[in-house]
This record gives sequence, C-alpha cells and structure tokens, in this order.
Amino acid sequence: MAKHMTTAAENGDSATSTITAAATTEPPAPMKLLTARQAGELLGVSPETLERWRGAGTGPAYVKLSGRYVRYKQDDLEAFIQNARRSSTAG
Repeated sequence: MAKHMTTAAENGDSATSTITAAATTEPPAPMKLLTARQAGELLGVSPETLERWRGAGTGPAYVKLSGRYVRYKQDDLEAFIQNARRSSTAG
C-alpha cells in the first residue's frame, strides 16, 4: 500500500512552502593597478616625483610586486587625491 505524503502547503503552512531565491551577486571587479607613469599622469606629476614621494613616505600608497615592480591601486590614488583636497588656503 502506497503511503501519501502531504506537503507543508497542503497542511496550510504557507511560510515553509515559500521558496526564496538565493541573492545573486556579481563577482568583485578586478583590481586596477597602474604603473608609475600612469599614476603620474593621473596625478599630474612625473614618475620621478612619485619615486621621491615613495622615498620620503609622503606619496600615495603603492604595491611592490616581486620586490621590483611598483604599482599603484587606482583606489589608493583616488584616496590620495581626496586627502589632499583643501577648501581654503588657510592651514
């Protein structure tokens, strides 16, 4: 004899019969890394100026790949620009 099984919806339990779709999320955008020349163009300074700033610890944050290649994250350059923004000449 076959046994009949009832679903939650048949029993009047609508809360358990509701299926919610999993939220779809887009993969994170790849990190944009710029060379010193590209970063300098964005900031309006030469790669040599960026090199001096790195030595003095005053420039934008940078990434050093394989201990040799200096790259700048676009987000870090934008933050550097925002932090340098002034609304008046005082102070």
